[in-house]
Amino acid sequence: MNYSKIVTDTIEEHKTKPIDMLGNGSTGEYNYLNLLKWSYLRTVQEIDVLLGPDREQKEILEIGSFLGVVSVSLKKMGYRVSASDIPEFHQSESLQTLYKDNDIQFDSINLRNRTLPYESNSFDAIVICEVMEHLNFNPLPVLLEINRVLKDDGIIYIGMPNQTHITKRIKMAMGFSIENDIDDFFAQLDATQNMIVGLHWREYTLSETSNMIERLGFKVLRKYYPYKGCVKMNSIKGLLLNLLYIIPSFRPHQVVIGKKTDNPDFDFWITDANS
Repeated sequence: MNYSKIVTDTIEEHKTKPIDMLGNGSTGEYNYLNLLKWSYLRTVQEIDVLLGPDREQKEILEIGSFLGVVSVSLKKMGYRVSASDIPEFHQSESLQTLYKDNDIQFDSINLRNRTLPYESNSFDAIVICEVMEHLNFNPLPVLLEINRVLKDDGIIYIGMPNQTHITKRIKMAMGFSIENDIDDFFAQLDATQNMIVGLHWREYTLSETSNMIERLGFKVLRKYYPYKGCVKMNSIKGLLLNLLYIIPSFRPHQVVIGKKTDNPDFDFWITDANS
């Protein structure tokens, strides 16, 4: 399976048929997808290795599918794929067309409602990448709901930024915040910018993420800090990062992969104040 070609071709389709959710003709979406290309490639390859043969019999859900690179790539590989994102993104006609043209069910879901519109034990794998850090509410009910709709032995694949990234440690040591700039608060409420869910409200460590899913019915199969290789060496910063990234926990990203082993019964007390 030529994963690189599948992902590259999927991204290139955005160059000829851009979604352009802001309607401004910008190439920002295409540039963004290329920036994350290595992450998409890693994700589809690892999912394929985890699920093994008989792709046409395997059901995958991607939560927070956005511009669809992972979902469309998995569909091209033969999987049965469903995708979902927030209502504000779902209302984009060009985005709906993208999923329809690729025969992917595309659903509007606000995770704050803590429910997924699927039957229990429906999916062999659920991909939730670059999502957890954007949740501005308690994530436990969402993870419990993911457990519900996964089949027994189903896979949860979580990709997210690493809270202990070296640049964040340096900022903290110098007395600077590692959170979003206050200007981003204003941008989020600006209709001309696509910052609806752009803020990172809470990032997690590898151990925290593992702890959450283990207590919610999953066995951790793998947890690690991915690294795409050397960053450019044409600056002192690049040289230092390559040296520092020898230490895995200094790297900017993390992945946690779990397998559903239990159906936990939590009666979460949810109020307007705590969620």
